[in-house]
Amino acid sequence: MKRRLLALDLDGTLLLRSGGVHARDVAAIARARKAGFHVTLATGRLTTGTLPTARLLDLDDPMVCGDGATIADPRTGVPIERRAVSPASTDAIVQQLLRHGLVPFVFVHGAIHGDARGRHHHDAVRIWTEDVHWHADVEATDAWRGEGEVAMTLGLGSHEATANARAHLHEHHGALEHDRFDFGGASMLRSLQKHTSKGAALARVAERLGVAREDTAAVGDWVNDLSMFRWVGRSFAMGGAPPEVSSVATDQLGAPAGQGGGVAEAIDRLLG
Repeated sequence: MKRRLLALDLDGTLLLRSGGVHARDVAAIARARKAGFHVTLATGRLTTGTLPTARLLDLDDPMVCGDGATIADPRTGVPIERRAVSPASTDAIVQQLLRHGLVPFVFVHGAIHGDARGRHHHDAVRIWTEDVHWHADVEATDAWRGEGEVAMTLGLGSHEATANARAHLHEHHGALEHDRFDFGGASMLRSLQKHTSKGAALARVAERLGVAREDTAAVGDWVNDLSMFRWVGRSFAMGGAPPEVSSVATDQLGAPAGQGGGVAEAIDRLLG
């Protein structure tokens, strides 16, 4: 049987806004696997935020987490590959975030570390994982220290502050990528290893599984899915996806983001 790979984004794609997965999508995923598809999850969530869905679907292929910072086992969450920010770089970035008036968070591959400055942003960061640890001072704690531990840093604050901090980090920490985006009403600045993306990680998963690029497909709904859409052989944008996302996809779905049924629609087309 021909090897094929289907990658599914979580929030806005597979997961319902109310939580869980639509029964139609669950059934379609089982049908795709029976037809010979490897099915993986490719998400911005950390491993601990991804595991419940992987276990619900009984998946057994490596999953892409942290927008490509981690490739992990879907049963245990144990990292198989990690793209990490060094402790020294993390220290320097956190200091700059604070100097620019941003609230700092340090993301390891399965958890988030913050302090009292960030507690009121709990709802904004828990989208990545419910495993959030609070410290007296995130700069001083040893909880995240260790080579290979830090997946990314995040700074939250005003649009002006994130823009100024990004400019500084680009100038002084050019070996890393510094992405600025708005999410959940907050302006965010994220720093992670260069060339870290869903698309790059998915390419490595496909290589592990022996799947050719032309035999890969992905379903997503947001700008962090663009790298994946550009790499796979066939891409499906959820209904209501931003124009810059839907214009890159080979297929546009009718099912609206967050309401279920889009994954089933894509699988119907792949199998049809």
